[in-house]
Amino acid sequence: MAVPPIYDGSMAMCEGFINSCWLYMSAKPQEFPSLQIKIMWVLGFMQTGMAQLFRDHFLIYMNMLEYQTQYEESTEPDKIKLLYCDIYKVFSDPNKQVTAIQEIMTIRQGSKSGEEHVQLFKQLYMRSGYGEVAGIHEFKCSLNSPLLDKCMAMLELPNTLDKWYELVIRLDHQWRQVVAETKQFAAHGGGSTGGSSGTPQHTGQQGQNTGNNQQDPNAMQVNQNHGLFRCYNCGQPSHMARVCPNPWQQQTCLMSTWNGGMDDEWNELWRMMTGGGNEMGGGVACIEEVADTAPVPALVVQTAPHMQNFPFGQ
Repeated sequence: MAVPPIYDGSMAMCEGFINSCWLYMSAKPQEFPSLQIKIMWVLGFMQTGMAQLFRDHFLIYMNMLEYQTQYEESTEPDKIKLLYCDIYKVFSDPNKQVTAIQEIMTIRQGSKSGEEHVQLFKQLYMRSGYGEVAGIHEFKCSLNSPLLDKCMAMLELPNTLDKWYELVIRLDHQWRQVVAETKQFAAHGGGSTGGSSGTPQHTGQQGQNTGNNQQDPNAMQVNQNHGLFRCYNCGQPSHMARVCPNPWQQQTCLMSTWNGGMDDEWNELWRMMTGGGNEMGGGVACIEEVADTAPVPALVVQTAPHMQNFPFGQ
């Protein structure tokens, strides 16, 4: 048998506390042989709030003559009921109907399930004194909007409050079951989907990185690794020989560079004078392909002719 809860003096818990004390004493009368033991046992649960203040005043009252007259000399068969009446007078709701009406007009379902909300509404409805039509109106106002929309979408709406209770409990249970199954399916399906889709994405990133590595460095980056352009005519940087501001030195400097230069300088001169080595058959590429096997005269024939009468006027 459960003992009564600690009572703090609230109006809502007043009747529940009194009933809990009465049930426990009725179930175990052998533990309460005298009135004083019963009173002390009930006061022992009044430990907080206004209930504690009531307990302290009642302990002082027990030492007065009035207590002897009201309790000890009373003709009441079960004298502990006198204490219950005093507790009820102090802490009970003086106007239960007005309080119930206020609560039934402000109650909302919120996060409670349909069954929990119906049980709370039933208690308020019984104390409010409302008729069934008014009760149905207040019950619909207390429901969450999605649940109320589902109820109003029914072909035939209930015409009694009990049928409204049944409809709300059934629809709320169905909705919560769908939500639970959706989360369960998402948890199982999401793991497998994520595992299968993760690998192609990783592979695609690897392929992209590999492609970038194959293209890097490109021709432009290789050219940037070399120094600035230097004119073969005047030897100054930042411009090429074809736009040299000192054209009178061009034939002398180019001839000197051609006669005493290396293969790379010959190829650069040939590309510069012809507008690009690729138009003449790719002189640079041809020199690199046959440099190890072909003799020097063959190189001169396939690319720019290494002779004194070089066509400067082209």
